[in-house]
Amino acid sequence: MKNVKSFALAITLAFITLLAKAQTAEVAIGGDVTQPYKINAATFAGMKQATAKVTANDGREHTYSGVSLYEILTQADAIPNKQLRGKSLTKYVLISAADGYQVVIALPEIDPAFTDKVIILANKEDGEDLAPNFGPYRLIVPGDKKPARSAMRVVAIDVLTAKKQ
Repeated sequence: MKNVKSFALAITLAFITLLAKAQTAEVAIGGDVTQPYKINAATFAGMKQATAKVTANDGREHTYSGVSLYEILTQADAIPNKQLRGKSLTKYVLISAADGYQVVIALPEIDPAFTDKVIILANKEDGEDLAPNFGPYRLIVPGDKKPARSAMRVVAIDVLTAKKQ
């Protein structure tokens, strides 16, 4: 019986720790930007909100809400004069997750001048906060046949420039 109580206490403490981390989590925006900054719950709530619908592996459609990646990078002044052309077309976005997982998005994939698809950094799924194992922030890439670029527990978004070695 003592082992069961100890196990229950350990699980409870682990859950509380996860919730505390989720509430204080930040996403660092940096790289080749002129105004790096950090997103937390307060700054995220103050940004223009967007939604994206995607079909999960189980065949059900889910609605994610958050902030468009374009909006996030525009605030960091990642797109010179808000126009992608010339050398700025060699830029890409590296999304990093808490577990070390990383995905790449070409900068034109987020620019409304190039696409109607809206990639978002989500904090809600179907109106509810993301589960701790998915959030507090998750990248959602609508239109991808596989959700491999929909990184979970995002901690950093960096704009980088592709250079031939």
